[in-house]
Amino acid sequence: MSDNMETDNSDIEDISEEIRKKPNRKKNNQDTSVNQFRKKKHGWIKWTVIGLLAAGIIGFVVYKVLDTKNKVEAALGESTTTTAEITRMDISKAISTTGTIQSKDVRTITSPLSGVKIDKVHFKVGETVQEGDVVVEFSFEDINKKIGQIEEDITEAKTVKGLDEGDRKNTYVNSYDLQTYNVAMAYDTLQQKGDALQKAKDDLAKICNEKGDYKSLHEEAQSKRESVEKEYIEKQAKLKASTDPDETARLTIEVEDLSNKLAKYSNALGDKYDSTIKEYEEKEKSAQRTVDDAQKAYDNAFVDFNKKGYDASFNNAKSDYTLNKGNASANDNVKSLERQLEQNQDSLDNYIVTAPISGVITAVNAQEGNGYQATTGALFTVQAIDVFEVTTQVDEYDINNVKIGQKVAIMTDATGDDELEGRVTFIAPTATAATGNSTSNTFEVKMDIVNKDERLKLGMSAKLNILVDTHDNVLAVPYDAIEEKDGGQTVIYVAQKEDKPEQPEEGQPVIQVFGEDGLLKNTGDKPAKPDKPGAAGKMGNAKEIPVQIGLESDYYTEIISPEIKEGMTVLVNSKAGEIKNDMDMFMGM
Repeated sequence: MSDNMETDNSDIEDISEEIRKKPNRKKNNQDTSVNQFRKKKHGWIKWTVIGLLAAGIIGFVVYKVLDTKNKVEAALGESTTTTAEITRMDISKAISTTGTIQSKDVRTITSPLSGVKIDKVHFKVGETVQEGDVVVEFSFEDINKKIGQIEEDITEAKTVKGLDEGDRKNTYVNSYDLQTYNVAMAYDTLQQKGDALQKAKDDLAKICNEKGDYKSLHEEAQSKRESVEKEYIEKQAKLKASTDPDETARLTIEVEDLSNKLAKYSNALGDKYDSTIKEYEEKEKSAQRTVDDAQKAYDNAFVDFNKKGYDASFNNAKSDYTLNKGNASANDNVKSLERQLEQNQDSLDNYIVTAPISGVITAVNAQEGNGYQATTGALFTVQAIDVFEVTTQVDEYDINNVKIGQKVAIMTDATGDDELEGRVTFIAPTATAATGNSTSNTFEVKMDIVNKDERLKLGMSAKLNILVDTHDNVLAVPYDAIEEKDGGQTVIYVAQKEDKPEQPEEGQPVIQVFGEDGLLKNTGDKPAKPDKPGAAGKMGNAKEIPVQIGLESDYYTEIISPEIKEGMTVLVNSKAGEIKNDMDMFMGM
């Protein structure tokens, strides 16, 4: 066949040359058998390719339709896909944890006594006590003996003191009077000379002050007399012209003051200034001589005081102290015994131990007949049962959301479905170190139980929800009804159950749902009745609505969008988002 093709090509070249040489030949004569063959060959190839492409496209379309049908049935027909209504509710965000119920007031009672035998223990663990009830009694036998002995010692000490005190007192008085008389006389003389010296100094100071004041007045008169005189003339003129009684009275006083001041200035500036200053200087010299004489007299008296017996009297006084030491010792002995008696009598209050609060006894270490030592622990522990609190540990990732005063929902096995209210009252400032396999530190948190409940017992476990935020009267759906698209947009899918599907808004996608036959549902088709309440069944359409996420709780999530309203039915736990993505990809092709 290749040989024939080469022959044909040469014929075509000859024919082409002939055509170029004869351009005026008619068109219908240009079609040759070779051209007709080429056209037939090319047409056969083209239709073969088109047929293969069409077969591939048809196969792909059938595959995508069947695959999408299966996904729709899996998403909307299987039992895992349910529906729920958009509901208006109060939604709260809470930190869930567990804790232990304990008393808010725990008292551990010890005693300052040591080595004292315990006589009686009146309560056992688990028994209820009232404030003031006697719980433990110590034996009074030893303390009573000790107090009796001290009382006897005091009586004896006072008797001895009384017998010796008279003799010691007479010796002390006579010796003291004789030995201190000269010292006392010398001391009196010293005091007199001291007083005279002080008076002379005071007189000198007075003269110096008067001299200074006179000089100051003279200087003031020199600088102010003219202005005062001028003011005096003006005030006097106003006084003469005044007709107002109040003004006349005021001016009269002012004129009189100015007149007195002018008189003082005149005296200070008169001829007597020099003589007055000289007189003050003479007085100052005389006073200074008096001070000097008084100082000498005082110094002599001081020396005389020492010479006439101060040292001797001091030594004799030391002897007196030695003689009187016995009396002082006797007094000290009595006082010491009296202090011991008082201390032991005061300690009697510690021998009766009462309950400081009303509550239940949770620990008793006291045992009758045993001697008590503070190192062995508390006598007993009492816990109030009228006010409970719950302690828990909150993870360090959540602790910054916990605040004093936040509400707490408290549930216990003992109270069943009854929810108790609590309030956060304490947040530990430092973390509790992680234990075991945990890698996260926790913080201790305490909360008061607001409402009393007799079913609560100390040590019970409690489930806690610490309410860290609350949004009231908002639209919410189950958590699984919200899906996140590839771009991060959160959406819900609202089931459309009307006979005539709702038309999508411009730019708003609508997911078409296939029926069991694999074809799109017609507008007249009604959704199949769910197999059980809440099941999605076969919905006609599911409308995608973008929403903003608000507050999230454990199950419900707040959603925000102008397109949603209360009562709308949404798909829960569906794969509508995956179906939508597949449809978009398919339609984009």
